[in-house]
Amino acid sequence: MGNIMVRMGVVIGVLFVVQGGFHLLGYWKHPDIVEPRQAIETFPLEVNSPTTGKWMGANTKLDERTWNESEVDLAVSRRYSKDGRSLNFLLAEYRQPDKGLYHNPMNCYHSNGFTLVGEAVREPLQAANRPDTKVSISTWVRKSEKVIVAYWYEVGDYTMYERQDLLKTQWAMFGKKKWPVMFKVLLEMPAGDGNQSQSRADILEMAQFTRQWLGDIQPMPE
Repeated sequence: MGNIMVRMGVVIGVLFVVQGGFHLLGYWKHPDIVEPRQAIETFPLEVNSPTTGKWMGANTKLDERTWNESEVDLAVSRRYSKDGRSLNFLLAEYRQPDKGLYHNPMNCYHSNGFTLVGEAVREPLQAANRPDTKVSISTWVRKSEKVIVAYWYEVGDYTMYERQDLLKTQWAMFGKKKWPVMFKVLLEMPAGDGNQSQSRADILEMAQFTRQWLGDIQPMPE
């Protein structure tokens, strides 16, 4: 009789743990979201950089397939140009971080026929109103096309690059009833042999500008 009661107690304990685990998992995967103080569509069409000068942007439309595959909740897609150079810009919002992190460039460029050249590196990214972080920089080729890509994801002041980074952010945000929406920043420029250093400088300048602008629209902490 005693053994039966012990076994029943163990089973009940396991069920409580499993139920609690599913509740916690649901909380982590679907937190309540705090919207930014300003819509991402208001990101400037004219970007002034102290180093690279003035970039003029034009809205571009994500095709339906890319929109659906990316699973974004909201996105701003643009092409910026200056002195004959062009930069493709994507700023997206995700209410469910795990979905957005799955669609990182390391997966998506590869699935679209690109091959990674060398290794991705993480360069320092600083903004006056934000904690220091890093931006992922990589170079990709597809037939005669060669591009340099910069990206990062952020939830508040926490930076991520792929799905496994989410756990660290979840622990850091543990106990918070609400999360800021997750932003994805993706920048791409041509990276021909004659303009790699210029493209790298341009893309890092735009990354810095974007990082600071996102700091200005982050919701106020609880």
